[in-house]
Amino acid sequence: MLVALALTLWAVICTYDVLGPFLIFAGRPLVAGSVAGLITGDPLLGMAIGATLELVALGVYQYGGATIPDYQTGAIVGTALAGSAAGPLSAQVAVGIAVALPAAVLLAALDPVGKMITTGLVHRADHYAASGDARGLARIHWLGLVPWCGVRAVPTFLAALTASSGVVEDLTRGIPAGFVNGMTLAGSLLPAVGFALLLSMMQLSKYWYLLLIGFVAFAYMDVPVLGIALLGVAIAFLVVGRSEPAPVVAEEETSEVDRVLAEQDLKRAYRRYFWSSQVSWNYERMQGLGFAYAMEPVLRRLYPDAHEYAQGLQRHMQFFNTSVLVGGPLILGSAIAMEEARSPQSAESTKVALMGPLAGIGDTLVFALYNSIIFTIGASLALQGNWLGPVFAMVMVLVPYALVRRWQFRLAYREGKRLIARFAVGTLDRLSRGATVLGFVVLGGFIPLSVKVVTTLTYRQTTTVNGEPVTQTVPIQDRLDDLLPHLLPVLVTAAAYLLLVKARLKPAVVIGVVVVVGVALGWFGWFAPAAPKS
Repeated sequence: MLVALALTLWAVICTYDVLGPFLIFAGRPLVAGSVAGLITGDPLLGMAIGATLELVALGVYQYGGATIPDYQTGAIVGTALAGSAAGPLSAQVAVGIAVALPAAVLLAALDPVGKMITTGLVHRADHYAASGDARGLARIHWLGLVPWCGVRAVPTFLAALTASSGVVEDLTRGIPAGFVNGMTLAGSLLPAVGFALLLSMMQLSKYWYLLLIGFVAFAYMDVPVLGIALLGVAIAFLVVGRSEPAPVVAEEETSEVDRVLAEQDLKRAYRRYFWSSQVSWNYERMQGLGFAYAMEPVLRRLYPDAHEYAQGLQRHMQFFNTSVLVGGPLILGSAIAMEEARSPQSAESTKVALMGPLAGIGDTLVFALYNSIIFTIGASLALQGNWLGPVFAMVMVLVPYALVRRWQFRLAYREGKRLIARFAVGTLDRLSRGATVLGFVVLGGFIPLSVKVVTTLTYRQTTTVNGEPVTQTVPIQDRLDDLLPHLLPVLVTAAAYLLLVKARLKPAVVIGVVVVVGVALGWFGWFAPAAPKS
């Protein structure tokens, strides 16, 4: 029971981290599964399941609130149930993946339920905003977290109770060895889907040669994980540095504004946005209520008149949605500066003008590029049984994002209306191109590193030695390696990419195809994650 409660609490923490501070990206399967393994007493199991799901889920985020497979809960549930399965670690990992993947897809059906409940709450918040009731508005804002967490906590608790009952161990004893071998192979193939999905969102036709550079560095030069990442950084600086420099924008003449806000007002607004920007996310206003909640301390100071204060709350309760890591703090700081300058119309127009472009740029930089690189490195290390993997990923998102968000907020508050001109000169575009270059080089090295598959098939050939005919058994994998090292991982990833882009299959369908093929090939013993030891 205690383990079940601990896993449920962890599921709640993971959900909150995704909606609020984004401290360690606890909602990512690598982090969720690794900590779940610690809770259940099977750290290597949780890390292996989480890392495998992480590579499957590369590039899969809730862009614009889209419903995606719940890999977070899938990793926790899979770890909880696999820990009580019979057999060695490899068999438990196979069982965990077999449970986690369908669980992630099925539990996604509950995601809209939580969002719809929160949508109903926002209308009550409108009433509080119109009457200037800050406490009521705050109460509704934080109450929005309950349905979000509930649809993930309840399945986690039930799965954890099932694991502690011994039912899973009894069931897994009857699983055929062929199925376990097949699921083990499928788990090693599934990262190809994540890489293919990521490549489908990037400019592959323009930067394909960078994939080749990363591949050659890994396959022919044995460059380690960190070396490939550093190589990507160097190439990114070369590519971006050789492009045309951004034009310089003349400073606008601006009148001095008497500062009304105290430092404490700014800190309070920033803390509110940092810790709870999306806890009340809903289909109708998205981040609107969270933005109004963050602006409330500033509006209270700037508008002593109750009517003006209420108007300010209602003004910022309108639809708002952007990247909360690269974009949101910047827009918040700019809106505060313009409210302080008694220019509420400018604050509104800046929100509208910036939220769309910064959502696209921010989500690309954060999720599709930087996070994919960091979590690929972390997952690759984790699959080798190295705890540095999840720790590395958590640190590399915790520190940079905390610093970048604070810097954005302070910069925007100082610059005010000049902000749009500064970001129109291509600074963020250059940064995006540099991150794209880095991403392609890293992916080129990490595809053969993470997608594990070899063939165990052999053929016989007869040769003459000292005049005597000798029959030799030759592994087909040796001949493939002579042709091109890691050819099979590349072919599997290319096949997944074609299914996504050319056949236009949904990611869940492609995952299903890979699992079925992997189970079949592994069951017959024709392919395996690694060559059998002689």
